[in-house]
Amino acid sequence: MESKFAIFDFDATIINDNSDSYINELLIEKHHARRERQGRDHDKLSAVDLRRFILPYSIEELYPVYNWPTRMNAAFRYMAEDLDCNTNEILDKIKEIKISDSMKKLINYLAEDDYQLLIVSDANKLFIELILNENGLLDLFAGRIFSNEAFIAENGLIKVRPFYLDHKKDKLPYKCVYCCEDCGQPSICKREIVRDLLENTANKRIIYVGDGRNDFCPALDLQEHDFYFVRRGFNLEKYLDDENLLGKIKANVKFWTSGNEILNQIKSK
Repeated sequence: MESKFAIFDFDATIINDNSDSYINELLIEKHHARRERQGRDHDKLSAVDLRRFILPYSIEELYPVYNWPTRMNAAFRYMAEDLDCNTNEILDKIKEIKISDSMKKLINYLAEDDYQLLIVSDANKLFIELILNENGLLDLFAGRIFSNEAFIAENGLIKVRPFYLDHKKDKLPYKCVYCCEDCGQPSICKREIVRDLLENTANKRIIYVGDGRNDFCPALDLQEHDFYFVRRGFNLEKYLDDENLLGKIKANVKFWTSGNEILNQIKSK
């Protein structure tokens, strides 16, 4: 009997936002409040510039050198210590994130069609589960969310643990050549995760949906009967402009802008 799997990235895939960067709006509010306490006027930078430069460069540069959890842990510490932003404010902000109706429709259709639904993401499990729960989808992914663990530490700060610390025997960063193009010490390699999850399933059909460069390497293990959905206008599509990279993928490569477009292509296959 054939086993069917639908594997999703989370940020800019299931949701249209980046769950971590979404708190930039809260950062801006706290940034302005601090300036008011100091008797200073608001910055005259545009909202776009503020979102880009609101975190100190010393924090932003942590991602290319280390990984996303390292960057986010520094950001949470900065928000608490410099901007007087507490954890409940962050979690309340995350709860505002909505999943589009078309993506909900796609996910529910796949569940009803006996697909096992999985999320593989370099965000964090705490935010992902919170957003899914607020949007009524958590039960459909229960036990099948593979992301960096996150928890509220004794000091009250959100702490993110790199995926490799909990899931690799050597507890060392991944060494995938493609993942290392993004950051120095990848916390997650989606290809290895998907391979480990499905290696003992002989007869399987896979749908993979993503948007970022770290969604490329899992495509290398997909087969001719599988479907690989690439979001238009995002980094993965630009990455696949390299025909040598695109040529490494055996699966049916499709492009999408909404859940409805994916659903229509699945139904017509």
